[in-house]
Amino acid sequence: MKVLLISPTVAGYIGGTETVVSQLSQRLKDSVALTVLSAVPPGGEVLIDTRGYELLTLPFLGRDSRANRLLSKLLMTSRFKIESFSFFRSLRRSDIDLTRFDVIATFYEADALLLHKQYPSLRKRCRHLLPGVSMRGFFRRVPAEDVVFFGYRAAPRAKRKWGVDVQSLPLGVDDQFFPAAPRAFPQEKRLVFVGRLDKSKHVDWLAGFFAGSGLGQQGYRLDIIGDGPLFASLQAACGPDSGIRLLGRQRADQVAAILRDAFLLLHPTDLESFGLTILEGMAAGLPVITHALDSVTIWAGKHPRYAAHLDAASWLQEIRRFEERDYWEQVSADNLAFARGLTWDRIAEQVLDILQRKTPAGI
Repeated sequence: MKVLLISPTVAGYIGGTETVVSQLSQRLKDSVALTVLSAVPPGGEVLIDTRGYELLTLPFLGRDSRANRLLSKLLMTSRFKIESFSFFRSLRRSDIDLTRFDVIATFYEADALLLHKQYPSLRKRCRHLLPGVSMRGFFRRVPAEDVVFFGYRAAPRAKRKWGVDVQSLPLGVDDQFFPAAPRAFPQEKRLVFVGRLDKSKHVDWLAGFFAGSGLGQQGYRLDIIGDGPLFASLQAACGPDSGIRLLGRQRADQVAAILRDAFLLLHPTDLESFGLTILEGMAAGLPVITHALDSVTIWAGKHPRYAAHLDAASWLQEIRRFEERDYWEQVSADNLAFARGLTWDRIAEQVLDILQRKTPAGI
């Protein structure tokens, strides 16, 4: 079975969807003839392990590019839509033959719509593994039976809004995040943020909170992992004496190593389709502080600690609680045990079954 995964950003960006595609690729490559179609990474560095499968890349207007920003303002539309349109424009102009694939999977709703519209003869081969759907008319064009949601929040919303039933899958965590032994109370109080550096993740608020909290003067440090539109402003604001390090994009193995040595994962987000970073932090035996979003509480329950929304006093109080060794070690152990039940191997088996059910007879 020849499978194509279309994910414009997987080769050069860090995020939840990129992690999904990367992890599935590693686990599907031994069961199918796998090709991943992505965009040329910014700066040219491929951030995923491509051993064992084919990676094809196309030029596009990435979400953080100057051209994308200008078009977004001019057309009054999202950068993500422009990203997808430019990618599919490059695809049409390329010599890539999509008919050679038995199953084609997308991971963003804009990509799903464009594939459905521009390649009607291939619709019966397509599956769309999405974090959710927000576009009007999506299910008038794309059949609900061809869609699977990652995470548990999107399906009830689709049922309420459009009256469709969509299968849901959990996300998983890679084995490399798990420590070799139970975590001991860290000697160094290093706080970590992992994610896209944009307004929805409130990383700018987090940097300001840290600077004003006095934690830096008490031996705490804050590592910020990721890239995005706020990188330059954070770089300007976080000097060498701020106690804040901007580590930029990091490979999954580098992120795992940082989390396994950290004190806490701080995740003050407003927007999560699932909360994969939270799960990865827990797998590393790390206590997590975040906001009580429905998309997180529905699967994580009481395992993270939930601070009041952007409330500096509440966040500081939660951080201080973990200065007690016994409390930190108990939460660490509980998180680690919980995360072991959500691995990518289990999720990949379910995805493979979904893709095989889409395969035309005789393949």
